[in-house]
Amino acid sequence: MEKGKGILVTTSRRPSPRIRSFVKDLVAVIPGAIRFTRGHYSMEELAREAYTLGADRIVVVGERRGNPGIIRVYAYDPGELRPYNIVTFIVKGVTLSREAHTPPPPKRAVRELVANPLTEGVAEEFADAMVTAFHARLKAKAERGFIEARIQGIDPRTVRVEFYFNGEKRVGPRLKLGKPREMIKSLELQTT
Repeated sequence: MEKGKGILVTTSRRPSPRIRSFVKDLVAVIPGAIRFTRGHYSMEELAREAYTLGADRIVVVGERRGNPGIIRVYAYDPGELRPYNIVTFIVKGVTLSREAHTPPPPKRAVRELVANPLTEGVAEEFADAMVTAFHARLKAKAERGFIEARIQGIDPRTVRVEFYFNGEKRVGPRLKLGKPREMIKSLELQTT
């Protein structure tokens, strides 16, 4: 893993089994992701753990009635280790990989995430948010070893996301994501 490009993925406190399964699926399709059991860790303690593990992002999956309800992505200033929210996704629906009968991608074979908006408008906004949140690219650098997140707009505020290994074989979960009022926060304002 490239230093400073890791992503610590965890849950809100006392997660349901479905949330834990979703986090496992998410870690499988995001290169550099590290699953972390939160326990009683505060956000500052999570930032210290992320720093120790070489991660520069913290992803916290929150729940709504036992299901994934929100994904908040945080960055932090290494000097202060105080996390700040940079991207938020509303989770409107999830089909776990075991429910969709899709396998996880081969371990250690995934080197990058590619955000591919299939439609204009909101799908492009979600692709930009994935670039910011998960260090995704808009085009693959390699012919092999990437996960393609295909993002299809459903309505002006909602997208469907499916993951494909090397752009061919569907893997991982299927997501229906909604756009909150402000999806991408300004990094410049929070680091000054």
